Amino acid sequence: MKQEILGVKIDQVYLGDVLNSVSDFIKSDNQHYIVTINPEFIVESQNNKQFKDVLNNADVATCDGIGLYLASGFKLKRVTGVELSQELLKTDWLKIFLLGGDEDSAKKVAKDNPQTVVGSERGGAINKKKWTLDDNDEVIKKINKSGANVLLVGFGQVKQEMWIYRNLSKVPNIKIAVGIGGTFDYLSGNVKRAPKWMRELGLEWFYRLITQPSRIGRIFNATFKFLWLVIVSKRNI
Repeated sequence: MKQEILGVKIDQVYLGDVLNSVSDFIKSDNQHYIVTINPEFIVESQNNKQFKDVLNNADVATCDGIGLYLASGFKLKRVTGVELSQELLKTDWLKIFLLGGDEDSAKKVAKDNPQTVVGSERGGAINKKKWTLDDNDEVIKKINKSGANVLLVGFGQVKQEMWIYRNLSKVPNIKIAVGIGGTFDYLSGNVKRAPKWMRELGLEWFYRLITQPSRIGRIFNATFKFLWLVIVSKRNI
């Protein structure tokens, strides 16, 4: 079942449900992609129809953000990119390629998960007209050569979803692509995640504001601007 928030459809699923879908997708003849949506996605989608269409065409769209959980009336269950990635990396019957992240984070995660990860690449600058990397052809070749059937992409919101949508067909062995934001940075230890008690209380945004004040613009969009858009939409119903 899906719930719509400001025109974006999000699945009412638990982590286990997503993992079951992954198992089915791997056996499928088709390619699939999963998006992990947070309030920033919703804000961006209000003035970016192309991005909204990509989100709404995803095979699975999870709730990655306390704001969406609250806006849904507590109906959506949180399945974050970090949690989903951790579970996929434990699944030794998958062959995973890691693409994105800052510095050497993807390589660190690959080194820590040799039983599952078959390749990694940092990526680089993205052409927002074509949604390709500067070295797109080389990256595509590496993914195809790796034999991976799952691709985790950590370019950050919009860029990762648009890149997946435009390039998935170029990596035919990939059965599932997932946009996971800054997950590699957290899993590698390059960026410290909020304590568990803060995450459970929905205060991870506050922790990021304290530890990464340069993110204040993004945090404003994910909290106050998102809340305002939800309030306005409900008043107009």
